[in-house]
Amino acid sequence: MSEHNFVTRDGSTPLDHDQIKGIRFSHLTTMGELDEIEDTNIQKGLEWLHHQDHENILSMEFLCKLHEKLFGDVWKWAGKFRTVEVNISKYRAYDVGPQLKNFFDDVRLWIDGGKMNWDEIAAEMHHRLVTIHPFPNGNGRTTRIFTEYVQKRFGQKVSTWKSSLSPTPKARRDLYIKALRAADRGDFLLLIEFMQEKK
Repeated sequence: MSEHNFVTRDGSTPLDHDQIKGIRFSHLTTMGELDEIEDTNIQKGLEWLHHQDHENILSMEFLCKLHEKLFGDVWKWAGKFRTVEVNISKYRAYDVGPQLKNFFDDVRLWIDGGKMNWDEIAAEMHHRLVTIHPFPNGNGRTTRIFTEYVQKRFGQKVSTWKSSLSPTPKARRDLYIKALRAADRGDFLLLIEFMQEKK
């Protein structure tokens, strides 16, 4: 395999040796090349998602299938839960399954209970899933796509993720990380604003 130079972006999960071994393309050597091939796979996964009418989208099975479709052409471990600890999550690898079960149970209660509005549900859902960090990598992207899909399936407006900052990706990512860290402290206002920017 070629020598890799995967320098990660601020706030993204560093690639460990086992993850790098899981790359299906030995010719990739830089993060830019990896991003490009992942983007191609994600577009293919979104096309798959567009034609889905899955009955139980609030399930571990659906989440794993989504991750596999978004990243399976690039990573051998796509769709499989992480087996190592990561600094970005307070949960151990063996807690991922139980935490996801609790997560999906809670999401159903949030939706059926009628005590939270959809901006709150989407922010809580997104933050909680990012915090569990189920997969070795690609969690942020999978979680954003999953959140949007749930919103669509329940007839809600889809998150914009501060699209006005698209021309300045670093500023956009910095604000996203700041919003996630505020949510870690129980303050979801920044994340709601980031997700549902008024156009």
